[in-house]
Amino acid sequence: MKFFNLLNECKFEKNISKELIYNESEADEKLKRIFIENVEKIILSYLLTNKNTNIAEYVNGEEKYKEINFIEIILRNKGKENIISKLLHELIPKGTLVVLKFENEFLISGVRKRITNNKVILDEIYNSRWINEEDEHLKEFDYKKLDSTNLKLFYENIIEKIRLLNLNENLDSNKNIKSEDIDKIEKLNKEIEELKKERKKETQINRVAEIQGKLLEKIKERDRILNKN
Repeated sequence: MKFFNLLNECKFEKNISKELIYNESEADEKLKRIFIENVEKIILSYLLTNKNTNIAEYVNGEEKYKEINFIEIILRNKGKENIISKLLHELIPKGTLVVLKFENEFLISGVRKRITNNKVILDEIYNSRWINEEDEHLKEFDYKKLDSTNLKLFYENIIEKIRLLNLNENLDSNKNIKSEDIDKIEKLNKEIEELKKERKKETQINRVAEIQGKLLEKIKERDRILNKN
């Protein structure tokens, strides 16, 4: 969590009991077992508000960013991080950044959510890859490098950096990908993977050649975007 370099005024450091989490979520025995076996500790490490950061609140209908919770989860094992982070995001009706820690690695999890009839609706969860605490990419999450226009833009800037972190890893690229190209590259990556799966299943030679042609075009299109950056 230190890599965010958050203000001392925002430090909270309050333990959250695992029992509280699965009782509030009305978790079944399977989910309880996941928490018992995989989670060592849950800590509300930082709480960012307008008062302690001077960053403006954002409220617009179902979107509310009056505070941002930074929650650290110390794991006993890897493998169930997606289930664990999703449950935390579902339970907390506020901007929440979950950092899962296993030994000397971190996974950063953000989400786009809204509140409808007092119910949390998750639009999309963004989980980073596992990243070593010494990795230079973590410097991009420094508090001073984040958009401080308002709490929504601050939070969404972190999500953007999560997406960039994953793209750079998946593409094995050192290029700086522009923000406006993130959606395009993610879409092309999905289409490329789908075409690869389709090609693998296909048995007709002419269809394999057709799929291969489409695949190469998608790869070229992605390369054109990357090479302009």
